[in-house]
Amino acid sequence: MGTFRDSSFDLSLVPPPAGVKPGLERDLCRLIMSTAPGPGPLLAAVSGGGDSVALLRLLHLLAPHRGWCLSLGHVDHGLRPDSGQDAAFVQDLAAGLGLECRVRRVEVRARGRSPEEAARLARRAALLEMAQEVGAAVIALAHNADDQAETVLARTLTGSGPSGLAGMLPLDGPWWRPLLAARRQDLRDCLRGMGQDWRRDPSNQSLAPLRNRIRHQLLPLAAETVNPRVVEALGRLAGLCAQEEEFWRQWCLEQWGAAGRAEGTSLCLELSHIIRLPLAAQRRLVRFLAGELSGQGQHLLYPHVEQVLKLLAGPAGRQLTLPGGLWAAREEDTLRLDRDGPPPQFAARLEGPGWLWLPHLRGWLMVEPDPGPPRLKARGPEAWLPAAALRWPLTIRSPLAGERFHPLGAPGGKRLSRILRDRKIAPWWRRRTVMVEDQEGLWWAAPWSLAQRARLAAQAGPWLRLRLVDTIDPPVYTRFFKNAPFHKGLAGLPPGRGCQTGDDP
Repeated sequence: MGTFRDSSFDLSLVPPPAGVKPGLERDLCRLIMSTAPGPGPLLAAVSGGGDSVALLRLLHLLAPHRGWCLSLGHVDHGLRPDSGQDAAFVQDLAAGLGLECRVRRVEVRARGRSPEEAARLARRAALLEMAQEVGAAVIALAHNADDQAETVLARTLTGSGPSGLAGMLPLDGPWWRPLLAARRQDLRDCLRGMGQDWRRDPSNQSLAPLRNRIRHQLLPLAAETVNPRVVEALGRLAGLCAQEEEFWRQWCLEQWGAAGRAEGTSLCLELSHIIRLPLAAQRRLVRFLAGELSGQGQHLLYPHVEQVLKLLAGPAGRQLTLPGGLWAAREEDTLRLDRDGPPPQFAARLEGPGWLWLPHLRGWLMVEPDPGPPRLKARGPEAWLPAAALRWPLTIRSPLAGERFHPLGAPGGKRLSRILRDRKIAPWWRRRTVMVEDQEGLWWAAPWSLAQRARLAAQAGPWLRLRLVDTIDPPVYTRFFKNAPFHKGLAGLPPGRGCQTGDDP
């Protein structure tokens, strides 16, 4: 279900709702159609309040002419004793319109967040589940111009930067806000004209939440003493900041293409590139990468961004824990951001040639017969092992604490951790070394060194070629093993690729 701007849609084809002023109905429908998705399933989030009920009635009016299969989604947070009455009201409303309605009861757990933020996260998760159930790629939300003004003012008062002042976007992933430029009073007038009632939430009158104080005190005061059109002014500010954000997003993508790379679960930037940039541009890049990792946009707060910038200026080897499960490290020539902690210990067994998924590297270990000639290199993503000397099965595992290793060409063995430190291997990579051994000992500490055993066992052939492959997708016809995403439902690898499944029972 694609989204597009349809300024040519003929609103005269849509019968106006009885009792609504023609100009008001036409303006609201035009707002909706200006960012409307194409035909297909559409989920409307309906709380039962005036804004969402008005959105529903307008979408229902347009649905037959736009080709929408409209469904309702209602989330019951259970925060008020009468919340069940809201759900019953929405279900009755849907039945009266002949629409499918889905209701989810969620448990709101703060876990260090404000009750409002915790409820929003729970609500979004429930709506995404309902959208998946009805096959909807778009979820319509009823935020309006007054909501936008409250959001921008709240973020201004709490010290947000330009990203925060962009407020809510009309189109933001699956979230569609078609009434973001409409005034709340116009939506109420539309409902009154239709003779349509709605639910009133008494908690909206409480002055405890910041948003309610802004709604009932600050915005009316600003309209009375500063600017009667303060809501429109704040909406215009949000629109300008949103345009600036889009410019910076494109700029960050260009910088990433020039000096960035993905390594496993990490995003890395060349230090020589980022330190030449002005501080404002450095902040943008750091927040962009954090948003890409977290999947939540540029939500890294100012103090944490400044900590990352201080990390850049410090010595190599320093690390920093960030909110949202993120982590940053200053390496010799790289700024690394990661969304995971230390990799879990792992061990897998290969009974023969095939492809083994390495989740901590987001890639594969390939083991294939190869005619050679072999290239015995001390370092790199490939290794050749004499097939006749191997004692199957191969064990692929994490390094062990205190493990000793004899590198190719070295006079003797010593602790692997000492070898990697001496070679100035970054801690992130040291923890992700892949050990390959058979029943008689180690062959490879990938990708850092072959074992001296490979030279001692060298022969004319045949050979096995081992290679670390930095990709999600393996070849079509190959052999997989138990821990491959082929078996875990990883996106991009659905069942039915025509491949054998190796030793998976």
